Amino acid sequence: MGDAMPGMVKTRSGRKLSESDIERLADEVENGLDLSGWKARRGRPPLDALAGEHAPRIAVRVPADVHRRVVARATREGRSMSEVVRELLEGYAREAVVPKS
Repeated sequence: MGDAMPGMVKTRSGRKLSESDIERLADEVENGLDLSGWKARRGRPPLDALAGEHAPRIAVRVPADVHRRVVARATREGRSMSEVVRELLEGYAREAVVPKS
């Protein structure tokens, strides 16, 4: 295989594709991939009431131990990391809006 695909190729689900997998997929496309049964999937629902507006993304770095513990707890609770972080940020933002009288 040439330089077009250096390193490991993975699917969205994390499955590692071998060189033969990639060749098979390329052959399928070159031979006329049948898209007649393809249906567009709905994207993620908006987080805000304003439909069509993209929610901002925040990237943070955390110590590996904190990450492991958060993932373990979120998994036990059946929650995603995004849900956990959104809840924490909402609480932080809510506490910050305390008007002085």
